[in-house]
Amino acid sequence: MNHSASLPLDFLVNPFASFTSAFGPNGISNAVSGPSTGGGSTCISGDIGLSINTPGVKLLYEAPQDQMAVTESFVELFQVDSTFGADVVAGGASVISGDYSIFVKLCLPSDPEILAQVKTVQLLTHGATLDHTYWDIAPGYSYVDVASAAGYATLSYDQLGVGNSDHPDPIQVVQATAQVAVTHALVELLRNTELGGYRFDKVVGVGHSAGSTLTQAVTTQYPQDFDAVILSGTSTSAASVPLSMAAFNFINANTDPAPQFRNLPDGFLTQQSAAGIQFAFYRQPNLDEAAFRQQVAHKQTNTLGVLLTLGGIVAPSTEFTGPVDVVNGENDLVFCGGNCLYPTDQNSAVLSIFYPAASKGSQTYIAAGAGHAIAAHKSGPDSFKHMIQFLQDNSL
Repeated sequence: MNHSASLPLDFLVNPFASFTSAFGPNGISNAVSGPSTGGGSTCISGDIGLSINTPGVKLLYEAPQDQMAVTESFVELFQVDSTFGADVVAGGASVISGDYSIFVKLCLPSDPEILAQVKTVQLLTHGATLDHTYWDIAPGYSYVDVASAAGYATLSYDQLGVGNSDHPDPIQVVQATAQVAVTHALVELLRNTELGGYRFDKVVGVGHSAGSTLTQAVTTQYPQDFDAVILSGTSTSAASVPLSMAAFNFINANTDPAPQFRNLPDGFLTQQSAAGIQFAFYRQPNLDEAAFRQQVAHKQTNTLGVLLTLGGIVAPSTEFTGPVDVVNGENDLVFCGGNCLYPTDQNSAVLSIFYPAASKGSQTYIAAGAGHAIAAHKSGPDSFKHMIQFLQDNSL
């Protein structure tokens, strides 16, 4: 890792000192430093301004104004002979263009000797209704800390329309192509500029659930972006997604008691209950109850803008030649119907269908007894260990 001379020396002496003024126009604004939630990393969090210009879809759909309209949208979307999706995307092409603030969290090893050896940064992309905290839930359940201990930097972020990032139009702007554009822009920053005073030699894409879909789309559209990718909570089948969406019982987030949603416009949706989150994301007896409660407390939003356009970005990554790691919970409901080994190994199918040119260093892993939210199950630490070993096996 190349260490920028602009980073104050006292950061190495006191890693939790404030150094907002250190960052230039390509750095992190409103920066705050402190420990990771897991306690094992030093992190810089704040905002990055990104400009995106990408194709979108003119969706023939208005944000639902009340709960009956929200529910009816999903009833019609998942009807057996539904034309709802096709009708909504029939408005033709659009252009999504604008400047947006994206919340990021750059985490680094706290040990100066390990920090000096960092060359690779992992870009962590969360799943739908999650945010950056998925990667750093609690002590013992922090992928960020495991990566730091192994000598990696991580950059987690809130997707457009999520958490501390900007919330533009949830139908016409917060679409799948916009999310891909944001992810690609972050990769370009990590490769071509200093971020938080650091420059990295290699970039690895790590995704979970819909974040894996976005990461995989980047490898299709920009095959040179990542040196390797780790995809978790994903498969080649979306057959069980409607069941998961039904369990969520989506509501307009501004009707939820959570204060962070109060000022959001209609069209930003969130899960109504903890029971729905458990149904889709977790599996007893292997979930960690404290980690589960943490996720419920930090539940986030999704939009029909993303849900209706996500399928349009899925295509085989025929030109990506780096190593790929596919990690799934054994009992993932969302993408495996509750059994990722039935009727065949779903992880292997991801490699063969989506990554025909991936290197021989590619691997797969099944997290024993875990549901969809791999990081919040008791087998989470074992999954993290595998992910780091995959990178080390490929000299990253």
